[in-house]
Amino acid sequence: MLKDEMKKIRNLRNKLHKSIQKNGLNSEETRRISDEIDILINEYYNSIKKTEYPKDSEMIFYYEKSYEALKNITQQLERFPTVREWNNYARENNYLCHISLEYISKLDWNYLQIKVEKELNLKI
Repeated sequence: MLKDEMKKIRNLRNKLHKSIQKNGLNSEETRRISDEIDILINEYYNSIKKTEYPKDSEMIFYYEKSYEALKNITQQLERFPTVREWNNYARENNYLCHISLEYISKLDWNYLQIKVEKELNLKI
């Protein structure tokens, strides 16, 4: 079962790379494939019944990188970005979208906002 899911993820990843080359990073097709991959990855981790991502997972690396970028853009804007603002920024700079950040952190966007603002000592 897990091997099938990993194979689907790999196939979608290859499809995603081809779509990026053919259609560009911001095309509807590329976004659709990216969303499919997000769903499959989340289903995969749910199916192995882990309470959190393994510490050596690439997803943790990308989450931490994206989370730092989220804090940086919050400082630059002097406010927490909207979902649309973040997703545009993330897409342009190869960070995780808001859905992936929510899933990995197990926090919805509003709670991520509170966490970031507390860490940055911003007014809430």
